[in-house]
Amino acid sequence: MKQLHVTGPSRRKFLKLAAGSAAIAAISEPAPVQAQITTKARIVIIGAGAGGTALANRLVRRLVGAQITLVDPRKAHLYQPGLSLVAAGLKPAGYVVSRTTDWLPSEVRLIQEAAVAIDPVAKTVATADGQTLQYDYLVAAPGLALDNDAIEGFSLDMVGRDGIGALYAGPEYAEKTWQAASKFSETGGVGLFTRPETEMKCAGAPLKHTFLIDDITRRAGNRSKAEFVYTAPQGALFGVPIVAEKVRMLFADRAIETRMHHKLQSIDAGRKRAIFAD
Repeated sequence: MKQLHVTGPSRRKFLKLAAGSAAIAAISEPAPVQAQITTKARIVIIGAGAGGTALANRLVRRLVGAQITLVDPRKAHLYQPGLSLVAAGLKPAGYVVSRTTDWLPSEVRLIQEAAVAIDPVAKTVATADGQTLQYDYLVAAPGLALDNDAIEGFSLDMVGRDGIGALYAGPEYAEKTWQAASKFSETGGVGLFTRPETEMKCAGAPLKHTFLIDDITRRAGNRSKAEFVYTAPQGALFGVPIVAEKVRMLFADRAIETRMHHKLQSIDAGRKRAIFAD
């Protein structure tokens, strides 16, 4: 294998590698062998989710001699696409949980502490336990923070009760979501499925969950007792027009009503009412 030798960190080469890592998620064929780069660059990645771990693995394959440090306080790694399967009763909660170290090559140093400060001038990252990490390149991939308080009257301790579910709050809550969805698929009623106004971890997840619960209800022979309504603040069911049109057709075929430009504002759990802004 041919090696390229450079005397120091090459910003252009590194950024090119980082940009290329976005295509890792769905590779059906082995990638062509690429030339390795020898460098002493100090690379710090904040966040050991799918983005951070994927990039760390990519860089280890391409860089020789780099010091790659991953910073994340969590010991558990969550396979977040699997949460929708847990919330539909197709997988147990433990299906989505593994150890962060299971996904990291030995060349990557993992610091299981939270990053609390970044100094872009001194090029350092401070951790919760007082460490100061120097870097030549910094990648911030801390993930999203779920703002549950944005919905008035909602809290996570409500999940699983009164027909309330929360798909992405974690394995425990996905499992409780299935408890609520399972009862709905048996007894019927009105099922509201919705998504937030902001960007989210997977725009297809609420659509997938709607389809799954609809299918489970049909297989149980109870579809005639259930009313499905999908609401979204956006004007389309998906950001890609051809996909949005296909979903619209499938929803129509399955008698799933859509209410676009509807943003969930509050929940009255006792009366089982959801208030939307439209």
